[in-house]
Amino acid sequence: MMKMLVTSFPGFGHFLPVVPLAWAARAAGHEVLVVSTGQVLEASERAGLSWADAAPGGDIITAVVESMKDAEDKYRDSSNPAGAAEFMSAISSRMADRTLEIARAWKPDVIVHTPTESAGVLAASLLSVPAVSHGFGIASIGKTGMIEMIYEAFRPACERNGWKGELVGSAANIDTCPPSMREPDRPDAWYTRYIPFNGGGRLPDEYLAPSSKRRICVTLGTVIPYLSGVGGLGGVVEAVRDLDAEVILALGGTDPSALGTLPPNVRTVGWTPLSTLLPTCSAVVHHGGAGTTMNAIVAGVPQLILPHGADQHINAAAVRQRGAGLSMLPEEASAETVRHSLQRLLDEPGFTQASQEVSRENESQTPPSEIVPRLLALAGRS
Repeated sequence: MMKMLVTSFPGFGHFLPVVPLAWAARAAGHEVLVVSTGQVLEASERAGLSWADAAPGGDIITAVVESMKDAEDKYRDSSNPAGAAEFMSAISSRMADRTLEIARAWKPDVIVHTPTESAGVLAASLLSVPAVSHGFGIASIGKTGMIEMIYEAFRPACERNGWKGELVGSAANIDTCPPSMREPDRPDAWYTRYIPFNGGGRLPDEYLAPSSKRRICVTLGTVIPYLSGVGGLGGVVEAVRDLDAEVILALGGTDPSALGTLPPNVRTVGWTPLSTLLPTCSAVVHHGGAGTTMNAIVAGVPQLILPHGADQHINAAAVRQRGAGLSMLPEEASAETVRHSLQRLLDEPGFTQASQEVSRENESQTPPSEIVPRLLALAGRS
């Protein structure tokens, strides 16, 4: 039996792609413990996974955002990876001490961590167990140099916990990027099928089959509404007013009042699993987050991406270059430009064809169940 510790940046988009691997490990009879905080603990509970809180007593993302008054600017500025690295390392620093305490008590055989999370890597270095990085979408974070920047900014947390040298790098990388969307110089990885997990819930009757009208999903994920609200969707809402389509605003628990009175063909829904909603849609408009992009790829649905920051520009470029969608900057998303782009996605069959091709590519990749034996071998438990 293997004990697999999962450490994650405390955001849905980072953790949810790891859930299928955790399920596969549990189904094979191994122990899994998730160590993070905030949203990840909620998601772990919904996924039936055991967890331990790495930062009890407060919302550390809010605390870091408040301590870094320019946090939103750093998130948005994709040309400044050092700013994003500072933000990520500050989060990991607040989780480091407790993560190490839990790891020492639980004694894992392997630590699977999300790419920008450093506390698990520190624990792996100090406990001399292999660390494996689990990607969350298309972007290869290791290529950007951000990991080195995060580790450098994380150095004070390492030193206060007794680690003076360089952090031990990941022994392997698990990558979910479909074959035709990989760069020629992409680092070697254990490629695996992306299996969406968005949390369970009742399946509404209207999602049991495609709509009688063409359906468009509009979402901004979980981070953008938190940082900026949903007012930026005004141009999108105006663009779909006269479209012969049903439009679903999937905004989670975000207040949509900033958008004013919605057109008759637009309605809002609460938290809805995209893996359930998107297969019934003809197109999706979103921010380019890794989870939303990959859910659309799995569903084979054309995408209109309005990237705000972080890895979203990388995702938008990859989707556009593959022919599976279009993109524009949020400030370019006027009613006219969005309407024109949506008409193209709905009316030009090439976008749907390319989207469905990539969906089949993803389906052909190695399932998470076949990654578990590799982890066993890496941990010396095979």
